[in-house]
Amino acid sequence: MRTARIVRIALIGLLAILTSAVNAQVFWSITDEEGRQSWLLGTVHSEDPRLLDFSRELLDALDDAERLALELVPDATMMERLQRAMHFDEGGLDDVLEAELYDEVVRILAESYGMGEPAVRQLRPWAAAMTLSVPPPETGLFMDLALSFRAQRMGIDVIALETLDEQLEFLKGMSEGAQLELLRAAVKEHENMPETFERLLTAYLAGDLDELEALSRYQLEDMDEEIMRHFNEVGLKQRNHVMLERALPYLEKGGLMIAVGALHLAGDDGLVRLLEEAGFELEGIY
Repeated sequence: MRTARIVRIALIGLLAILTSAVNAQVFWSITDEEGRQSWLLGTVHSEDPRLLDFSRELLDALDDAERLALELVPDATMMERLQRAMHFDEGGLDDVLEAELYDEVVRILAESYGMGEPAVRQLRPWAAAMTLSVPPPETGLFMDLALSFRAQRMGIDVIALETLDEQLEFLKGMSEGAQLELLRAAVKEHENMPETFERLLTAYLAGDLDELEALSRYQLEDMDEEIMRHFNEVGLKQRNHVMLERALPYLEKGGLMIAVGALHLAGDDGLVRLLEEAGFELEGIY
């Protein structure tokens, strides 16, 4: 289960590095024509304590909310299904990787993540790449999970805007060649990953859009066109439209807090723009 938690945190961790927030705003007020209030929060899938020190504005909004909508509700059933999806049904990672690269993946995952070679061998290429794309977790209490726990203690309903299959589609749907390229890039950049992730968190907390965009360009520059097209179309655009469609019935009642990865707020097909096009008024809180 520990490996599944690593991959769950990483599923959008890599995407969060590949894209940036909207106008340096990560927390928004949503109001409909009748004045009903909801909220949109961009998150980072990390357990860094700075992210868990929730602002007074966020806590006040959560206190007023009736529902919290996450990408997924991280319960035991979801984690078990993720664990199965990460693993080969037949064969192993050593069957699709050249020996030198396989040995390097085994070494890094053993030294930094505490994974033995048998566990590494079972990982699909995308799962190995995602694991290498974020710092090794210490507590597993990432930002979204902490919000979920707090909401449940307050008696607030926690709902999912996606299914696990939908969220994994942008990774499982890549060709094997693209998955292998993603893994090679993760191995190549792993030594710099802590510094890159720190820059991401610092930029997010400071609202430094220029730095987020610089990180995005850095991560994009060596990626194959197929990978980037798949990330943009399946990982972002399609998922954003699905999340909006499922959030609308709750937004029409008010009292909904949407908390999803910050990258889902950005761009012409980001949730900020989509919500505005749906007739809601959005105002940045911070």
